[in-house]
Amino acid sequence: MTALHRAHEEIRADANRLAGGAGDMPQRVALLHAIFADSNGNHAFPEVALHGALWAYGFYERRGTLSRMIAYRYFYDVDERARRSYMLFEFSQGFKEANRSVFIDTYANYVFSKRHGEAPGADEILAPELLDALNRVHRAARAGQRLPPAERAQVFECALMFEQERTVGPKVREEVAKFDCPVLTAIVLRPVVRFTYFPRTTYMTFRNFGDTDERIEKAVRSYDLAERSGWGRVGETIARHGVLPPRFFADPQAYAGELSRTAGVALPLTA
Repeated sequence: MTALHRAHEEIRADANRLAGGAGDMPQRVALLHAIFADSNGNHAFPEVALHGALWAYGFYERRGTLSRMIAYRYFYDVDERARRSYMLFEFSQGFKEANRSVFIDTYANYVFSKRHGEAPGADEILAPELLDALNRVHRAARAGQRLPPAERAQVFECALMFEQERTVGPKVREEVAKFDCPVLTAIVLRPVVRFTYFPRTTYMTFRNFGDTDERIEKAVRSYDLAERSGWGRVGETIARHGVLPPRFFADPQAYAGELSRTAGVALPLTA
């Protein structure tokens, strides 16, 4: 094993510790926001991804939208309601595991490329097109510059494709395959999605959440809406979910550092 491979494994081990357990979504949100800030706003994928995680948290959790729909649909049958709720719980756990894996990939890819992206052989560890995109992010951040809009969008789409094809797609298909309830399957696969930074009347309705191409299409639209809304507002709307403490909003980077110290990781995000 080369020194570069060992460095990558160590960074992924750090990411694994920082990710916490499947249910530790709030700390992953804080750290994804820290990556976006460290990139000087050039790496937008983690910022959009954290809003997806926050939406899912509200949709799938015990008191979330989908749970209320199940309670209403099966109000007359306690046993059936409990069975459907447990199916939802298992699906939500799988979704959280997918979110955790996305965080680990995003953190490890970002930090590895920040430290070693220009080293010979780095393109044998990260996909060359992803490495090139992240290297452009780091060069712009070091110079205190913002990438042109078209280039920022290209970086976003590159990171998005990597995660949807490698991590999210297989996990969603695995979890959906476990359902034996047509009603619940239809509800899960056809959610109506609205991130907090969307314009007031803007929603995204899925025909099939299990379809990778449709998830990519909706994610790209979410990115476009974030660009139009302004990234400052996108960050501010995290507060509407009520899952992070006031000290995060007072100083997001300091809060990320606090989380990293708790996990025993020297967080290399200083912007």
